[in-house]
Amino acid sequence: MNCANARSLMLEADLAELAPGAGTELGAHLATCAACRGAADEIRGLESGLASWLAAASARTDAAGAVARAAATARRRARIRRAGAALSFAAAAVLAGLLVLPRGRPSGPPALAPRSTASGFSVVASPGREVMVMHSADPNIVVVWYLPHRRSS
Repeated sequence: MNCANARSLMLEADLAELAPGAGTELGAHLATCAACRGAADEIRGLESGLASWLAAASARTDAAGAVARAAATARRRARIRRAGAALSFAAAAVLAGLLVLPRGRPSGPPALAPRSTASGFSVVASPGREVMVMHSADPNIVVVWYLPHRRSS
């Protein structure tokens, strides 16, 4: 076994296998290689430090307190979801009302009424299409809108 294989196996090995002469191929390598034995000793030291820290650690709160906090959080989230649903419903109702309400007829001539070709501008639609020519307040701007031919119902 070489050092690269031994170090790879050390990351997955049981702590008992990290002792030199453990009766495994890894243990035999650790008995003869000082560099790998030092790495294994460091892993065993860190593992024992973690085990002692976990043994000394205690729960910060009791289980009943944790359950009560979780229940309060769930109630708060449920209220927020209900409020969000109510606001979404209200927004949808307002939008539906705006779409259903009749619109008043604008006073005066339509803003997009086509004008005569007195300005020298003319458009000829291709067969099967209609054209809408819209003149703006600026005499240099003319909008031409090609529309599909209207079907008779």
